[in-house]
Amino acid sequence: MSVKAFTPFVGSLLFLSAISAPIYANDFRHIADPLNLNDSLYLGFDGDVFKLGGSFATSHQKFSANTNLGGDKWHLGYLYSTNQLNLRASVQHGKTDTPQGKASHYQYQLGLMTEHQGWFATQLFTELAVNHLAVKSYKDSTAANVNMTLLKPMTEHWYSEFFAQGNMGIDGVERYEARSWLALGYQINPQWSWVVRYQYDWEKLERFESEDTQWVFAVRSQF
Repeated sequence: MSVKAFTPFVGSLLFLSAISAPIYANDFRHIADPLNLNDSLYLGFDGDVFKLGGSFATSHQKFSANTNLGGDKWHLGYLYSTNQLNLRASVQHGKTDTPQGKASHYQYQLGLMTEHQGWFATQLFTELAVNHLAVKSYKDSTAANVNMTLLKPMTEHWYSEFFAQGNMGIDGVERYEARSWLALGYQINPQWSWVVRYQYDWEKLERFESEDTQWVFAVRSQF
């Protein structure tokens, strides 16, 4: 997907932002809740790579970004959330294996998220999305994306997260991706928390396949 082709996509988000009626953010949402509409800051380590990020929120929208210090891997996110609709969009830049070695890629995603309140304060978030991958000097691929987040506050301060995601090509290109993590967090107070997680990533684009595991440690704040 070229920048020119992506322009109408961004325009649609801005139009939605302009015409939407405001709602009030839930100040009591958990700091790890993916539908949390609060400003935030994030810093941590993915493996041995330092990352910095944050978000800016209004009563019904949130704009977020994070990057490594090298600037070659970054993520931009958008959330539009009301009682009836939770729309998420993102652009991610990273690296993909190709016949010429690792090449820059851009990954665009647009999806709808639902929330379910389970037993003992467990929250389940599921998302269905369309994911488009554009690899420089190689080829594009469009995939269906399914992901889920399970958030479980265990005590007043401790909480756990489980995340699982899968991509499968739907345009004839052989492409599969999987990501999952298990995390343990400690919420010092409603504004500050730290989290440690173990993450697994696997991807296959035609005959190129990669697999990676890493520990992630981060400090998060919301205000």
